Amino acid sequence: MDEQGIRELEERLKKAMLASDVDALDALLADNLSFVDATGKVWTKADDLNGHRYGMQRIEKLDVEEQSVRVYGSFAVTVTRVALSGTFAGAPFAGSLRYTRTWGEINEKNGGGTWRVVAAQCGLAPF
Repeated sequence: MDEQGIRELEERLKKAMLASDVDALDALLADNLSFVDATGKVWTKADDLNGHRYGMQRIEKLDVEEQSVRVYGSFAVTVTRVALSGTFAGAPFAGSLRYTRTWGEINEKNGGGTWRVVAAQCGLAPF
């Protein structure tokens, strides 16, 4: 996988988040995902999928303001600053966040490798 391939995966992830497309998110997130949100709460893949599935979180706007990508063989790290807005548990939110995501090549049973988010963390980005 090269930098452009990771950028394409990031774009697929963005579209899936905006659409709350649980099937696409399921394909992009590792089964043992650990995601630390801006409050310090740790989310699993099931937590994230259920948040989208049941409407707990709705992202209405997600604009990528900057992004760096580094590929290290079978894993890659992205650092992305976004402006986003939506609702969480019915309450509106808006802000600027910085995400760090680790993408890893997961070896499937058939021998092929699939790239998925294995770990992520976000925090508030200063304006």
